[in-house]
Amino acid sequence: MRFPVLPMSTFRSSRATSAPNWMTLSALAALLMFFGTDAADAQSDLDQCKFAGVLTKADDGIAACDRILKDSKTSAQDRASALSNRCGWWWAKKDSDQALTDCNESIRVNRSNAAAYLNRGNVYLSKSDFEHAFADFNEAIRLDPKNAWAHAERGNLYKNKGDFDRALADLNEAIKFDPDYALAYFSRGDLYRSRGDLAHAMTDMNDTLRLDPNYALAYFTRGRLSYMLGNNPAALEDFGKAIKLEADNSIAYFNRGVAYYVIGGRIPDAIVDFTKAAELNPKDAYAALWRDLAERRNNAPGHLAEAAKQLDMTVWPAPVIREFLGELKAEQTFGAAFDTDPQTKVAQTCEANFYSGELAVLKKNKKEAQRLLKLAADTCPPSFIESTAALSELITIK
Repeated sequence: MRFPVLPMSTFRSSRATSAPNWMTLSALAALLMFFGTDAADAQSDLDQCKFAGVLTKADDGIAACDRILKDSKTSAQDRASALSNRCGWWWAKKDSDQALTDCNESIRVNRSNAAAYLNRGNVYLSKSDFEHAFADFNEAIRLDPKNAWAHAERGNLYKNKGDFDRALADLNEAIKFDPDYALAYFSRGDLYRSRGDLAHAMTDMNDTLRLDPNYALAYFTRGRLSYMLGNNPAALEDFGKAIKLEADNSIAYFNRGVAYYVIGGRIPDAIVDFTKAAELNPKDAYAALWRDLAERRNNAPGHLAEAAKQLDMTVWPAPVIREFLGELKAEQTFGAAFDTDPQTKVAQTCEANFYSGELAVLKKNKKEAQRLLKLAADTCPPSFIESTAALSELITIK
């Protein structure tokens, strides 16, 4: 299976603004003395309304934007900005319909506001309307060519379209315009990973975590890279940090379980993690498979038959599960792995070889285990967990 991926937040990393100088403070004090508390309240609303991508501040931000929009003295420019910011806050709260209404009105009031196009582009992304999102990111960059966030968002769209060269160009621009932009490093690192450039990917993940030490997805991804490079202790450490930050995410438990599994003497730890992953996501067939593998390896009672009741047994990897349950022979699993789509065929054949090889290990059929695991090691895509696991197993059964 391909490495399961944690959901990625598209919020921009926050960072401190520079401290105001004494002349600015003095001028502000003079203004407050002249205009009174109304000016202070208005400035406070403007500051609170400004979209910063921090979900916990969304309600306060929307309330501040509301006050600005209800104020009859608000200028057209400030009204457009408040609508754009409120659009961002609604998007953060996953209310895409309200967000789209606000962004559309902001652009109607002021068509030169790059932020409104950027926020609306993100709303379109949340609606899976990639064509309109791409058009809005283009317009945001045209209006604000040095906008790092817009370049990063367009870069991610290029990456998803498979246009890696344009994606890399945009992400490089994002980092050039904002060298402290953690998510841009993360996106570029994930792009390098998808292209098999693990060294550059690791460098970018390190920079991501240097800038944002509480970014769970970056720990998870760096753990994946360490696992692919054969550095299981580092993978375990990073998966553990991801779990500490997001304790209810089944995917991090699953991946740490795999890392435990391929390290000698850590099978009981693997069982604990696979069990937790299966509890959090009972419909995850791979968590059920790996839990069964670990339990059998540890001579413990299996739970696959019970778990199968909650799985979709009409789609892959159902044939593998049936083989584990004794309902199919290996030859039947290999036959079921065939698919007219070449990529699907490669993926399913990889898994058929690996899991049948693991069954051969459990049955102490060393020759067959070596043959099948060697096939898996040679033919599985590097991004598949079975690829590294097969290599590790071959070392132990020599």
